[in-house]
Amino acid sequence: MKPSRVLLISILATGGLYVAGFVALGDSYPTIDSNGQEIVEWFSDNGTRARIYAWTAAFISLGLAIFGGQVSALLPKPHRYIFLAGVLGFAITSQVQAWFWAGLALHPQSLDPPAARTIFDIPAYWGPLVNGSTATMAAAVATLGFGVTPIIPRWLMWLSAIFFVEQAIETVTVFGQTGFIAPGGTMNVYLGGTIGFGWVAGVVYWALQRIDSAGQPEKKPA
Repeated sequence: MKPSRVLLISILATGGLYVAGFVALGDSYPTIDSNGQEIVEWFSDNGTRARIYAWTAAFISLGLAIFGGQVSALLPKPHRYIFLAGVLGFAITSQVQAWFWAGLALHPQSLDPPAARTIFDIPAYWGPLVNGSTATMAAAVATLGFGVTPIIPRWLMWLSAIFFVEQAIETVTVFGQTGFIAPGGTMNVYLGGTIGFGWVAGVVYWALQRIDSAGQPEKKPA
């Protein structure tokens, strides 16, 4: 199978699993605004939902590894290593966050509400911290668009720059406690997620035009 097809299939599957994970949680899942008793009750009633969410995270990490490996191979040094470090940081942070959700779903009835709230607060900070990894990915790509002979098209440079700035600003959610800038809240999940999906689509579109010929040996003149 051509590398371009592997990349396209894997990123579509990864995006689908990412959305499926949130769909599995439903529209009543606990947030940073939930109290301890609400968290205990939700995990007691929705343990399967939480485990499905964690299960999707495992395969999302696989998809991110394929995406990171294939795209980084198209980038020059040291940008490829910086980009790949950002992708791995994203994957690991997502795994740890889902790890906590699955753990809370195992024996929720035995949790005291204050303990449940404290444990839940830890993975809630995945949003502000994963911003560091996504900003790293964006910076590695954006800087390739500067100079007289840019390696990437200008549109991808600007798209990457916008994504970098938004993700850098989004780190303020580490200081938020409620509402739009709450950790793991609307700014992290919806605003950042929407712009992130658009950026990944742009990177994949650019990569698909080059990936099949990237590993081909140059033909020597007869």
